[in-house]
Amino acid sequence: MTDQWQHDSLNGLSALSVDTMPAVEVLLLDDIAAYLMGSGPLQPPYTVEHGSRIVSGLFGAIVNAASFTPAQVPAPTSEIKIAREQVVRGAHDFAGRGVDGIGHLTNRLIPAVLGELETYQASPEKQTCLIFYYALLAVASGPRNLLDDESAIGVMQIFEGWDQALGQGYRPPWRQSTPSGA
Repeated sequence: MTDQWQHDSLNGLSALSVDTMPAVEVLLLDDIAAYLMGSGPLQPPYTVEHGSRIVSGLFGAIVNAASFTPAQVPAPTSEIKIAREQVVRGAHDFAGRGVDGIGHLTNRLIPAVLGELETYQASPEKQTCLIFYYALLAVASGPRNLLDDESAIGVMQIFEGWDQALGQGYRPPWRQSTPSGA
C-alpha cells in the first residue's frame, strides 16, 4: 500500500513531459532558494532531514508542474532540449519501478545534497545552484544512473537560464507583491 505522497509522486513522475519541465525547473529552483537563502544560511551539522527537505521540494515541483505554466521560460539551447528529454525519460523510468523507484531516487539525492551543503557552507548561492543541478541530474540519470554529457551541460544551462531570468526581474506569481491598498 502506498501513502498519498508516494501515489502523488508516482503520478507526477509518470505525467512529466517536456512541456511541463519549465514549471518543474522554476518551482524547484524557487523552493531550494527559499529554503537555503530565505532566512540565512543553514547551519551545520547537515542531516538527512536537510536532504529529505530537498527531496520533498523535488517531488512537490514534479507534482505541481502540471498546474503551473511560467509566463517566461529561458530560451532552450540544444543541450537544454536534450536535458529536458532526459529528465522526462528518467522520471518515467523511476515511476515504472513504483515505490522502489521513489526510494531509489531519494537515496541517490540525499547524499548529494548533504555533500553540497557541507562543501559550500559559506555560499548558499553555490549550494542552491549545485543542489538544483544534482536534483535534476538524479532524475535524468534514471534508475541505471546513466547520463550523457549533453544532458549534464543542459541541466547547468537550465539553471543559468533561470538565474538570468530571475536576475532580470522575472518573478513567479507567488513571489509577486501586490501594491499596498490592493
